[in-house]
Amino acid sequence: MRISTVSARLLALASSSLLVAAVALVACSGRGRTPAPPPTAPGTGAVAAHQGRLVVLGFDGVDPRWMERWANEGKLPNLAKLMKARGGAQYRHLESTNPPQSPVAWTTFATGTPPGEHGIFDFIGRRVSTAPTGLPVVPYQGTSSFEVQAAGPPVARNLRTGEPFWKTLADDGVRTVALNVPYSFPPDPMRAGRMLSGLGVPDLRETNSTFSYAGTDVADGERNVGGGVMTRLTVTDGVALYQLAGPTIPGSSPPARMTLPVEIRSRSGESGAPDALVVKLDGTEHVLPVREESGFIEVTFKHEGTEVRGLLRMIALEARPGMRLFFTPISFHPARQYSPISYPQSFAGELVTDTDGFYKTVGWDHDTSALNEEVIDEELWLREMDQIERQRQQMLLARMGQNDWDMLLWVSTATDRASHMFYRLTDPQSPRYDAVLAARYGDAIERQYRRMDETVGRALAALGPDDTLLVISDHGFHNYRRGLNVNQWLRQNGFLTLRNDADASPRDFLLDVDWSRTQAYALGTGQIYLNLRGRERDGIVNESDITAVCARIKAGLEALRDVEKGNAVVVHRVYLGRTEFTGGRSADAPDLQLAFAENYRTSWESILGGVPAGLFLDNPKKWSGDHAASDVTETPGIIVSNRALPREHPGIVDLAPTAMRFFGRTPPAHYTGRSVLVQ
Repeated sequence: MRISTVSARLLALASSSLLVAAVALVACSGRGRTPAPPPTAPGTGAVAAHQGRLVVLGFDGVDPRWMERWANEGKLPNLAKLMKARGGAQYRHLESTNPPQSPVAWTTFATGTPPGEHGIFDFIGRRVSTAPTGLPVVPYQGTSSFEVQAAGPPVARNLRTGEPFWKTLADDGVRTVALNVPYSFPPDPMRAGRMLSGLGVPDLRETNSTFSYAGTDVADGERNVGGGVMTRLTVTDGVALYQLAGPTIPGSSPPARMTLPVEIRSRSGESGAPDALVVKLDGTEHVLPVREESGFIEVTFKHEGTEVRGLLRMIALEARPGMRLFFTPISFHPARQYSPISYPQSFAGELVTDTDGFYKTVGWDHDTSALNEEVIDEELWLREMDQIERQRQQMLLARMGQNDWDMLLWVSTATDRASHMFYRLTDPQSPRYDAVLAARYGDAIERQYRRMDETVGRALAALGPDDTLLVISDHGFHNYRRGLNVNQWLRQNGFLTLRNDADASPRDFLLDVDWSRTQAYALGTGQIYLNLRGRERDGIVNESDITAVCARIKAGLEALRDVEKGNAVVVHRVYLGRTEFTGGRSADAPDLQLAFAENYRTSWESILGGVPAGLFLDNPKKWSGDHAASDVTETPGIIVSNRALPREHPGIVDLAPTAMRFFGRTPPAHYTGRSVLVQ
C-alpha cells in the first residue's frame, strides 16, 4: 500500500496480508467426496490419524484473565464446562509470538513457523533505499502489497514466507473450509478447499479500511483523519452535492479515483417520526432516518469501460439544522469481486445465502477508526458490531450443518476490537474514562466474550461424536494509558539526531533525521533499527559496534521510569533481534524489539517515525487497550478443546502441526511446533 494509505490507517493499527493473485480461480469445491487417504508422495509420510472432523474457532484477542473471571462468575457456561473437564486438561494458556500481535501470530498459526522464518514482524515494515535522493528508509504496511496497475484490477501479494497448513492439507485431499482467517488474502487456490479471506482484505479504495464522512460541520474542504476522509458539505437551495471516492483509476498519474455523485437533502420528521436525510446515490434514492443504519447498498464505480462493484452502508447522523452523513468503508462485492477475496471466486457469493443478506467483506470489519475519530458513537458502533457478528455466526453454523468438509476454520475479531475500544471504560485511571459511558457500555467487552461463549455452545451442538473442537486466541490484552515517544528517547540519549539539532519533529517518516549522526531509529509499534553501515544507505554503525550499541539502548530503555506516574516501569524488556528472530527472514527483523509494561505502548506519533516533543503522552484516543508491543511472556492467548490437551504449555506455532497430524500427515520439517493433542 502507498505510504499515505498506511498513515491514514495507523490509528486503528490494522494491516492487510496480500499475495499475488495470478492463479486461475478454478477448482472443485470438494462437496460430497469422502476423506482422502493419507498421502503417499515421497517425503510426506503418514502418521496415525484422528477419527472425525476438525473444527478450529479463532477469537482474536481473548485474554485468559477476563475469560477465566467471567467463566468463574457463570457468565460463560459453555466455555466453563470445557475448561473444567478432565480436571482442567481441556484448557491451556496459548503462547503467542514475539511481538504478540495479530499479523505476526496469525501468520505463525498459518505457516507453523516463527517470525524469523515467515518474515512478518509488525504492522509496519521498512524498506531501505539505496537511491541517491529521497528517503533512505521508507515505512510500508508490513504484511501486504496491494498495487494499482496500469490496467485492470490491483494485484495483491502476501509478504509472508511459507504455505498455510490449510492449503497443504487441501491440496492433499483434506476437504477444507476456511472462513475469515486473518492474513489469508488473497485466497489460496486449493484442490479440495474453499475459503473466504478475512482480516487483510482491503476496501475498494485499496486501503485497509477507510470510512467517508460528509458534513456541514467540517471546517474546510476535505481532510484525511486516522482511517477516514472528512468532506465539507455546502447546502444550496436545500441540497448538498458530494462525490464519494472509490477505487483508483488504473494508470492515472497522479493517482485519481473513480467517484459517484451523491445528492443529499433533509426531510423533517412527520407525526413524531425522526428527521431524515434523503440520499440519492448511484441513481437510487434512500431515506435515512437519523441514527438508523441503512441496509447494504450496492454501488458501481465506472471509468472508461471499467466497472467496479461494491457494498456500503450509510448512517444519517444529523438532518437538521446541519447535515452529517457517514459511509462505511466500501466492501468488495462478494458476487462481483474487483480482486478475488474467496476461492473459488464464486464461494463469497454462495455465502450470501448462509446469512441474512449481503455481508461486509472488508477484513477490518469493525469501524474502529470512525469511533476513534468520534465520528460515530459507542451505540452506533456496537450496533453494527452486533450485525456483523450475527452474520459471521450464521456463516459458521450454516457450514457446520453440511457434510462436505473434513476441516473447518473460522475466526471472529470482535473480542479484539471491543477490547481495543472499550478498555477505557473498565479503568477509572484511563485518560478516556467516562463514568456516564462506563455505566452504559462498561460491559461491552464482556458482551463479546458472552457472544463467543454462545458461538462455542452452538458449535458444540453441531459436532459429531468423533469431531474435535479447538477454540483459540492469538494473544491477550493490556491497558494503554500512556505512550512513549521512542524516537525522542533515542534523541535525548544520543542515538538519533535531527537536522539543525532540533529538539523535535512533528513529521512522520523520519523526514528530519540527520542520518550522518544517527545510530538508531524507531518505526512500528515497538521496533528499533540500527542505522547500519552497508545496510542503510547512510549507515554509520559498523558491524563490530552492533553489540555495544544494542546493549546501551537495551539497558537505557529497561531502566526508564515514568516519574510523573510514580516512577512506573515503562519497558518491561528489550529483546535483541539477532537472538530472538532466527530463520530465513531474520535479515528483515528489527535489531531491537520492545516489550512494554502494563499501561504503556509506543505513542501514536512515533509509529511512522515521528519525533514528538517530550518523552510521554497520555493516550488521547478511545483505542485504549493494546498488546502490539507487550511482552510475549505476559500476553498469552487461550486454547480450549473438547479433547484433552496433554501439554501444559502449547503455543500458537503448534496449531499447524496439530492439523497435519490430526489428518495423518507428517508435518513439514521446517515446522517448529508439535501437536497440542498428543503428549
